[in-house]
Amino acid sequence: EVKKIRDVQVEDLLKREPVTLNIEEIAGYLQDSVVLITGAGGSIGSELCRQVCNFKPKKLILLGHGENSIFEIEQELRTAYPDLCYETEIADIKDREKMLIIFKRYTPDVVFHAAAHKHVPLMERNPEEALKNNILGTYNLADAADKVGVKTFVLVSTDKAVNPTNVMGATKRV
Repeated sequence: EVKKIRDVQVEDLLKREPVTLNIEEIAGYLQDSVVLITGAGGSIGSELCRQVCNFKPKKLILLGHGENSIFEIEQELRTAYPDLCYETEIADIKDREKMLIIFKRYTPDVVFHAAAHKHVPLMERNPEEALKNNILGTYNLADAADKVGVKTFVLVSTDKAVNPTNVMGATKRV
């Protein structure tokens, strides 16, 4: 007997139900809002930038530590979204005073916090850096967000924070 061949769907590969997003709800809090993304040059942060642009924010703030990665996402967005109003900030989330200055300058409505040390083997060898960046840096951002009245703060985390078995997962769980 010949069986019908079909294309593989992403749902076939997931070992869970796919997440469905309420696009209208998302658009409701991004459209015409000032959105700040930390780690904007990283793998997750840059994808968040691309996705947020589709919802027409009033302004997008790209915050990152590495000038090359911020430059690259800035160039990409400039081409793909020529009408986008955006600013770039090169800064370290561990610098509490600088974070407060940036938050006061832009008073974001929404923050997506994607800046983190994420490579498990490196963080096992450098646990103090994981602690400073992932815990203290996040604290600095949450504190600045609170001080300027940010409405929505989204912490991008990892599955490694659930029952952590390594330093990086533990810092993300905190």
